Amino acid sequence: MNNTHVNNNRHTPTSLEEIREMKLCAYDELQLQKKALTKSAHRLIAPFTPAVHKGNSLMRAFNTGMMAFDGVMLGIKLMRKFRRVFR
Repeated sequence: MNNTHVNNNRHTPTSLEEIREMKLCAYDELQLQKKALTKSAHRLIAPFTPAVHKGNSLMRAFNTGMMAFDGVMLGIKLMRKFRRVFR
């Protein structure tokens, strides 16, 4: 059985071991990307530093609640628009 790999319009023989090596290399790259993505997601979602004054913590809670409400309202509006478009 003659396995060939096309690379830059050249046919080079590819053994099963080379395929395994390429697969492991791709898996390692995928794991590195997954770690980087997880790290950036944690950085985005991570809580802010604790508030020193009670007024600051109250304002932070209010702002978080308003962001959640705004997100829900935006989602509802988008769903309505999509329904109108696809009817």
